[in-house]
Amino acid sequence: MVKKFSILLLMFFISTKTNAASNNLFFTTAQFMTYCKSENLYEQGICDGYIIAVNDVIYSLKKENTNICIPENISIKNIRLSIINFIIDNAQLMSFEANKVVGKFFVSNFKCKN
Repeated sequence: MVKKFSILLLMFFISTKTNAASNNLFFTTAQFMTYCKSENLYEQGICDGYIIAVNDVIYSLKKENTNICIPENISIKNIRLSIINFIIDNAQLMSFEANKVVGKFFVSNFKCKN
């Protein structure tokens, strides 16, 4: 009986489809803004971590494709505040994916000076 139950349970888990997290959108820009504008340090940390992650993805791409140069002495807090202002000035982007808007911010504000 235990053997049959184990086999049924195993078949259930094998047949159940699980989607990878990469198939899901984490934040719209509006959701992202709630973390960035929060007074709560934990929520600000979520915002900062997201910004850093997008930056790291951009950095890992070929330089000739991105052409983004972020000054070494700029703080994540200053970047967060600039992103908040960028999103406020471009309110039509609130329903877009946050990663695309953060990427657009970097492209708009930190182009390399050749």
